Amino acid sequence: MKAKRPRGMRELMTIQGLAGRSVPDSREQIVAEQARLEHERTRLRRELEMWHDNARKTAGRLQTVEDRMTLLRRTIEPLIEADQAEEGENRPARSTEPDPEPSTTWHEVVLEY
Repeated sequence: MKAKRPRGMRELMTIQGLAGRSVPDSREQIVAEQARLEHERTRLRRELEMWHDNARKTAGRLQTVEDRMTLLRRTIEPLIEADQAEEGENRPARSTEPDPEPSTTWHEVVLEY
């Protein structure tokens, strides 16, 4: 594998960084790193499970909202149709005169800081 070219100062390897990536020499160091990695793996699994739980809760709440919106839509449709029918019967005829031109008067607004 080709070495990745550093793109900035943060990606430059230092002696400490290189030492941290090397395989430990002694048995104690290996056991200590294994213990640290076991704790990290446990923490990450717990975090992942929390994310999945939150995703399930959010999906349930989203479904509740969509169900409620569907119910309200079904409830309002007959009312809208009734209103449109009433407007059709009582709607006045359109006037043939053109709309008045918009006002070109400017109003002054005082803005203080």
